[in-house]
Amino acid sequence: MKKIRLVLLTVFVSLLVFSVDSVYAQESDSSERKSSALSQSGRKNDSWILFGYSVSWAAESDVWAPLGPVTFTGGGDIWRFIGFELTLATSWSTADRIYSFQGDYFVDKGVTWSFDIKPYLLLQPKIGIDLVSLRPYFGIGPAFYLSGSNYATQLIGSKHDDYSFDVGFSTKLGLRLQALKFLFVGTGLEYVYHETKLQNVKDMSAFLWNIDLGFIW
Repeated sequence: MKKIRLVLLTVFVSLLVFSVDSVYAQESDSSERKSSALSQSGRKNDSWILFGYSVSWAAESDVWAPLGPVTFTGGGDIWRFIGFELTLATSWSTADRIYSFQGDYFVDKGVTWSFDIKPYLLLQPKIGIDLVSLRPYFGIGPAFYLSGSNYATQLIGSKHDDYSFDVGFSTKLGLRLQALKFLFVGTGLEYVYHETKLQNVKDMSAFLWNIDLGFIW
């Protein structure tokens, strides 16, 4: 029940933030309001989308680490350097599991995967102008994971499917560059806390090095 409440609360906050951002954009169409907003805040509110790829390693040396995390991020400024982002990520591992039984070795072939939903409260000050600017960022927020383990067991000749929905958190920091006014690129480090209820994989917590490329307007 607590997990359902967390999901509903996150969806509500996300809709509220983007609704406020949309209203602000409509109200600032006129040049008078736009100049007033700039004079009060010192910068305009931006929105952005980013596509990314991550290299990861396990938080503990003896646990599973995700491979090939691919991400999609949408976000925007709320007020000055405070923003909101929502990241969708998917990761997987296709490593075989080798084990022994009564003196013989057996191999389980399959895949372990995770689909992540990560809303972030973001601090992202702007250094420079719209044409070229640097934006260091720091984000933190809850994380919602749908993960699974799908294996074919050689020992007994059967398939094993296991699924888990988990709630954790993630935090990240890095640096982004706005170039030619509309290009947005960045790199940074991220930590995700992900404990699962899967039988064979209990911990998917990991550190990630992210590279992002997208657009800002």
